[in-house]
Amino acid sequence: MNNELNGWCGKILSVDLSEGRLSELQTMAYARDYLGGRGIATRLYWETVAAGVGAFDPENRLIFMTGPLEATGAQGASRFVVAGKSPMLLPEGFCIGNLGGHFGPSLKRAGFDGLVVSGASEKPVYLLIRDGKAEIRDAARLWGQGVYTVAERLRAEHGHRVRYLSTGPAGENRCRTANLMTDNEGSATGGFGAVMGAKKLKAMAVLGSGKPGVAHPEKLQALNREAVHLSRRSPLALPFPPEQVSRTGKASCRQCGLDCLLRHRLKTASGKSVVRKCQAMSVYLPWVMGRSGESMETAVEATGICNDYSICTMEMFNILQWLDTCRRAGSGIIKQTGLDMSRLGSLPFFEKLSRMIAWREGFGDLLAEGLLRLGQTLGGEAGRYFGDEVSGVGDGATYSAREYPMNGLLYAFEPRQPIAMLHEVSRLVGLWVMHQGNPETSPVNSEVFRAAALRFWGHPSAWDMTRPEGKAQAAVRAMDRTLVKDSLVLCDSAWPVMVSWNTADHVGDPTLESRIFSAVTGVEMDEAGLNRYGERIFNLQRAIQLREGRQPGTDDVPAPFNFSSPVESVFMNPEVIVPGPGDEVVSRKGATLEPEAYETMRGEFYALRGFDPAFGLQKRAALEELGLGDVAAELETTGKGGLVQG
Repeated sequence: MNNELNGWCGKILSVDLSEGRLSELQTMAYARDYLGGRGIATRLYWETVAAGVGAFDPENRLIFMTGPLEATGAQGASRFVVAGKSPMLLPEGFCIGNLGGHFGPSLKRAGFDGLVVSGASEKPVYLLIRDGKAEIRDAARLWGQGVYTVAERLRAEHGHRVRYLSTGPAGENRCRTANLMTDNEGSATGGFGAVMGAKKLKAMAVLGSGKPGVAHPEKLQALNREAVHLSRRSPLALPFPPEQVSRTGKASCRQCGLDCLLRHRLKTASGKSVVRKCQAMSVYLPWVMGRSGESMETAVEATGICNDYSICTMEMFNILQWLDTCRRAGSGIIKQTGLDMSRLGSLPFFEKLSRMIAWREGFGDLLAEGLLRLGQTLGGEAGRYFGDEVSGVGDGATYSAREYPMNGLLYAFEPRQPIAMLHEVSRLVGLWVMHQGNPETSPVNSEVFRAAALRFWGHPSAWDMTRPEGKAQAAVRAMDRTLVKDSLVLCDSAWPVMVSWNTADHVGDPTLESRIFSAVTGVEMDEAGLNRYGERIFNLQRAIQLREGRQPGTDDVPAPFNFSSPVESVFMNPEVIVPGPGDEVVSRKGATLEPEAYETMRGEFYALRGFDPAFGLQKRAALEELGLGDVAAELETTGKGGLVQG
């Protein structure tokens, strides 16, 4: 990679809150091997966070990174990542979050590719970044406030152009599931809001007026038009009655014209205008729908309550599901909660539950530790009523390996629920399912499905969801592509473009990302070249996990329920149909993941990754070939994690 700074700013801000010291790192020392975003964040974590550091220790880092495509006008490149040791995981460990909105591009426009926060302040502070300069400011007036109030006060002081990142009372009180929140309702799970709380860092505000260079602006404009054309399609239906909640438009992130389908500007019957997106819209929806006479506006309000407190909506959904199951079973746990379960589905119930968690009041103190730790505290009865998904970063039942076998590998090797990787499978299958029900709703028939699977996953049998053949190859491709996507940083809602309504064969183009990268940076790159970066980042992440205690023999497997609990239904696919041999439509309802099939896939995965086939350990020679010789040396010297010669 050359030394041109097209796409990059060249600087990473380093903030030591304990000493009140600001300094800078050179981006290109990392970008040559790790691009940006998730890649650089992972490398910085490897260098700065020791295995024994706790999530709430001052020595933990919050590492925020943008990507080289950010703020250049590249479509769907408005996100940024955060990395650090997560308090939400059990045990605590390395984790990654991903946010949208306008903060990431504004950070680039202010002259920084990212920032690293270490130490802990004695009093509440916020960080102000403005066109190449930064300062630590007192945040006493912001402490104790919700995210929306913080945003209002920052705008009042710094102007309407200011972009922010903050955490609410849940983060301040170290609720292990606390989110980071940013403008346009962007959020990141992983408990990083609690890490901000531990560091007494209430918020970050950024103002930027610059712009990173673009090597070939005309090429980028043409590629942007191509990406917009390929992604254009009809919007998805909302889960609300239009007379109660209606869509008034898209709520796009900065400089994005792609049809992401998941971020909406809504208007409620009472006249409120809000932005809602993806899973967060449904955090309370099933219980609101189940309560006679309750307005769907309650579900919209519930999402806003979570965001204001910075409570993870995935974890909150699981808490509600657990409480409801306990109630139905007549469990004595309900009496301990102090909640009136007859009001489940109402707004007052949700307000009380959220307040209990965010402020650690009563039973909320246990819930704030997360369901996994609550199960340890209360014992067997509590765990008996858990759903298959009990943590916002854990294995999920919605996209499990029972219905889509290759997902078992994606879950097994990622530190958190790998939703962007899972979407490569679930969205393609989902569009095929839509076509099966009504061909006018989706162009993805079996022929298109097979062609897209081959082009993106690289194996002629990867599309057949009834057999293990080709799934390891597909998983490797999906992992490497996602790690690159999170490093550039491209939005999962729009990338990769696997299918299109607007081409003759309806198959997308996996070379778009590399062509856009080349146009922005001037560095000639093809699809295979970008995937090589993904392979390097995956191996570095693997080394971190091994250093932190991962045991391949027992940990390289998805959650036990995949092997024992038959799947009964899937979101938007109630009959759990999947493509089978030829044009056959097969239902996996009642199926589990077969242990023998998983062992076959994992063995092939080890081989494709160059791991030792018996123990799943990395080989020194393979790490050196990827430019990770120093990583191999540390693993070998410390004896942590494990490494084999070869």
